Amino acid sequence: MRNGIFHVAKEEGSDEVLGVACWLRPQRADQPPSWRDWFEDWRLWFNQIGMNLWYGRGGLNVKRYWIWKEAQSKAQSAVWTDPRGYYFLNIMVVVPKAQGRGIGRLMMETVTNQADAENMNCYLESSRDVPNMQIYECFGFKFAKELECDDDGTAIKLFAMVREPRAIPETN
Repeated sequence: MRNGIFHVAKEEGSDEVLGVACWLRPQRADQPPSWRDWFEDWRLWFNQIGMNLWYGRGGLNVKRYWIWKEAQSKAQSAVWTDPRGYYFLNIMVVVPKAQGRGIGRLMMETVTNQADAENMNCYLESSRDVPNMQIYECFGFKFAKELECDDDGTAIKLFAMVREPRAIPETN
């Protein structure tokens, strides 16, 4: 994915990955994707097909993917009110042994500071309410909407959160 903002945290002098963050850049609601983004979406899709054929599906449940995308679309339609778009935190992972060392904070603040400088909102979907939502609240995110992805009785919940520019972090 070449149109994302990626941050990979490694221990100095080592190739061991301690954390990864992937943000998607804001896209105007009234503008179709650029040709570059359109091409990248299709390149990524064809690359995934090739990987699935070569290595196997890898556990991807296509039906559940589309259930999630539909729930995500509804949530974003309700929550995204800024026509300029949102910085979208797509992935944030810090391995357990590296948690509490400020790695997640650095990966988060690199983009939230950029969003503040551009006066842009940020958005994320948390897979857990506890402790994730409290952690994101420390960076100024506020709960916006609950997404339920129900696959014939097997349901998961996601928690959409929005951060306004220059948001003052909540203190607990």
